[in-house]
Amino acid sequence: MLVSSRTSLSQTLTEYEIKAGFFFNFTRFVEWPQSAFATPTSPIVACVVGETSMTDLLSDVVAGKVVNGRAVSIHRSKPTDDLRRCHLVFISAAAERHTAEILADVNKTNTLTVGETAGFAKAGGMINFSIENNNVKLEINLDAATHAGLKFNSKLIAVSRLFSSDSSAKVN
Repeated sequence: MLVSSRTSLSQTLTEYEIKAGFFFNFTRFVEWPQSAFATPTSPIVACVVGETSMTDLLSDVVAGKVVNGRAVSIHRSKPTDDLRRCHLVFISAAAERHTAEILADVNKTNTLTVGETAGFAKAGGMINFSIENNNVKLEINLDAATHAGLKFNSKLIAVSRLFSSDSSAKVN
């Protein structure tokens, strides 16, 4: 089940626990082309760029889990690493100054890009976490996802605010 885009930050779950849950669910609600994987059982590789508690939380969330016959592996990465090997890249707020170069690096790949800074989706990132009224919300740039050959499940789209790289927000 996809967590609501209006999941409230509360004393039971931290902001990053909610984000980690969403991030893992992206592996279930995004479809990669078969060519994105070397074999039918190749793992889904998720890379986390920048200092954040997200890496450890994601490692706990995905431990032992398999999505569509694929294990999910989490890697702590630097902005200078070859991120084209990743199926998902989370660019933390701590790595915000590297966003443009990371997006350019993975531009012609099947890499889902996820961020947490204002303007990420409008800048060409695919999914952005934002906080509004103490709620975690999702912003999606479908143009960027389509360009990367990724398909988003309608359930993911339904709980998100849609953006385009070259226009203002489209609210659904």
